[in-house]
Amino acid sequence: MKDQGLFLSSLSVIDDVTERVCRRHRLAGAEAEDFQSEVRLHFLQHDCGVLRRFEGRSTLATYVTVIIQRLYLNHRNRQWGRWRPSAEARRIGPIAVLFERLVSRDGWAHDQAFEMLRVDHSVEELGAITAFASTLSKRAPARRTVREDEAHAIESPALRPDADIVRAEQDRLAERVQAALDRAQHTLPAEDALILKMRFEDAMPVAEIARVLHLNQKRLYRSIQRLLARLRASLEHQGVSRADVRALTAFE
Repeated sequence: MKDQGLFLSSLSVIDDVTERVCRRHRLAGAEAEDFQSEVRLHFLQHDCGVLRRFEGRSTLATYVTVIIQRLYLNHRNRQWGRWRPSAEARRIGPIAVLFERLVSRDGWAHDQAFEMLRVDHSVEELGAITAFASTLSKRAPARRTVREDEAHAIESPALRPDADIVRAEQDRLAERVQAALDRAQHTLPAEDALILKMRFEDAMPVAEIARVLHLNQKRLYRSIQRLLARLRASLEHQGVSRADVRALTAFE
């Protein structure tokens, strides 16, 4: 391997970041070991092409964090399918989306999710979220995993495929928009991609992002607006209109 030395010199950073991602998403045991192997293989592929593309615009740890987080999302989507927030959570706002993700996707109890909002995301006002939380307990039970030889005996709660044509069309639109967004994000420098992830996926306040990444807060606001404009232009170039995006956010 031509770049084995490059991989070995970066391995401690890769493993440290992988361990943090596993802890954050509660991967343990064999599942964590499988994910670590998947991460290492990704960095080894194509003569360490991912590492050779590192241009030094951010720290190696920042660059690696963006890549490994994306790998985790792909890993999770292969196991669970892509998670999407409910229309009600989107209507209430980013904090409700974050709470729903912690409870419905990641499996945290309500009191644990509330504590994570307070401690990790500096959310003090939880009145609207408390009311929203009561609706989550009335929804369908969380996904459970069974052995393949038992799967045939599990009755699906889903409607027949022809029972909801509109939702099927919305799902296809969502997949198209997500694919276009993924392509657009892959063109961003590592730090820019991390900023957008922290702001919109993790719902971190701009002030906290600036503190963590040692950036000027006022400039960061302008940078985020610039990045959003760039993503919007890329989506439009790929044929995704604002009407498409509005159709998804309005769908219930």
